[in-house]
Amino acid sequence: MMSGLRRRATGLCKYAAVSALALVGSLACSAAFADANSDEANRQNMMSDMRASAAANDQANFNSQQRQQADADRYRGVGGASGSGSSGGGSSSDYSGGARTPRPIDSGPRSIVATYKFTVYRQETPSALAARLEQEARGGDALSAFNLGRVLYTGFDGVPRDDVKARQWFGEAAKSGHPGAQSQYGYMLHDGVGGPVDAVVAGDWLKKAAEQGDTYGEALYGYYQVVASLRHADTDLKTGIVYLVRAADKGQLVAQATLGSVVYRSDVDKAAHYSRLAADQGYASSQTDLGNMYIYGSGVPKDPTTGVSWLRKAAAQNNAEAIGRLGELALFGVGMPRDETGGAAMVKRAADAGNMASVGLYGALLQQGLGVAQDDVGGARMLKTAAESHDGDAEQRYAIALYNGQGVAKDVTAGVFWQKRAADDGNIPAAATYGVRLMNGSGVAEDFTEGLRYARLAAAAGNGRGQACLGFAYAAGNGVAKNAAQALDWFQKAAANGDNDAIAALKGPDMVAAAAGGGR
Repeated sequence: MMSGLRRRATGLCKYAAVSALALVGSLACSAAFADANSDEANRQNMMSDMRASAAANDQANFNSQQRQQADADRYRGVGGASGSGSSGGGSSSDYSGGARTPRPIDSGPRSIVATYKFTVYRQETPSALAARLEQEARGGDALSAFNLGRVLYTGFDGVPRDDVKARQWFGEAAKSGHPGAQSQYGYMLHDGVGGPVDAVVAGDWLKKAAEQGDTYGEALYGYYQVVASLRHADTDLKTGIVYLVRAADKGQLVAQATLGSVVYRSDVDKAAHYSRLAADQGYASSQTDLGNMYIYGSGVPKDPTTGVSWLRKAAAQNNAEAIGRLGELALFGVGMPRDETGGAAMVKRAADAGNMASVGLYGALLQQGLGVAQDDVGGARMLKTAAESHDGDAEQRYAIALYNGQGVAKDVTAGVFWQKRAADDGNIPAAATYGVRLMNGSGVAEDFTEGLRYARLAAAAGNGRGQACLGFAYAAGNGVAKNAAQALDWFQKAAANGDNDAIAALKGPDMVAAAAGGGR
């Protein structure tokens, strides 16, 4: 019915050995970086960092008061003097405008932006805070300019958000050499936050920040270099990865998530390593990736139960992909008891949340009547919606619906279109079947060269249909030199993967002879 459990980002849903092409596909199918570095995530992480500093100030202030009170109590006990003067002095120092002693708090990789001192005065109103920082910034204080930018960008302490002014003050601090401001200014320039997009200038500022060791700058500069290298051959991919690794190894969440789910998808060990680092920080997308790795044994020992536990952690954060995956696993009883009705309900929940993989899967469930009442038309409609988003599984399933006329008018030409797109988007069964179509001229012009290319991609991923296709090509000499030994090898691999055509082919006289040594 289904084409097996879906494989996803982190090397599970695409071809396992495609360098730059794999990165392009991964960038299309992985939302890790986009989620971790969305503008709102950036604001919230920055806000958390500032609150941590303010909380540290409060704690330092409280500790100071406690020490002063203890001193006053000891003084009263020895000399009998009133403590009013001492406590009053303490009160004046702490509550009447004196600066609380700031202590930099390392909130660690939870914060996208590096932690910097952030001082708030007792009884300081939001407007007074902003005014003080602006006065200090205009006097040339880079840290105050940076903090003013942070206050305006996050809306800290009730100050109205103002991206235009925030970008201006980040820029002033950046020009004064503040690495954190250079990173944030580069980000706002690159994404057009608070002003027009200027990717070139953004890259210059991010590079400056990265060269100073700012982890956010390293992560952003590295990621943008990786993306640019896929669009422009003259961009240095290796340099981008170097900066990402530097940031990730210092605990930077964005870099860890990007390396785990985008850069190292073809290196399952490294993908698992960096995904785990981000997952351990509580990042839901990486928890989902790590869960998938355990389901399939990719870079980690195969352990569906552990995989389910990671997926549940992500689902607890309302990660729609994780919810959909748990529903899918429940449908087939992988890592948990089989529950078709409950599984379908979870898939629908994820689909309703906008997860396109789940939209496509729920469409397939409707067409099959698995866990839900059968609805061919509604299923085809959902398959098309997901297919249009470039979800490879949905593209393949919609192609099959078109071939069979299930819930939609039968249209082989349209089916071929969607199947090819599914193959190009990394769906392995689609690559195998499309390769067979090209080799046989079924619904498409015969093309041995292209057919072999798609078949090899599928075969390299261990797909029996792709392996059988290569077996028939070598047996007949279609697009390759006729070679019974090669044909036998591919047929045996395909048969081990359960391909019925390959099993039948092995019983033919040529393959029997080859197996006996006559074809070697």
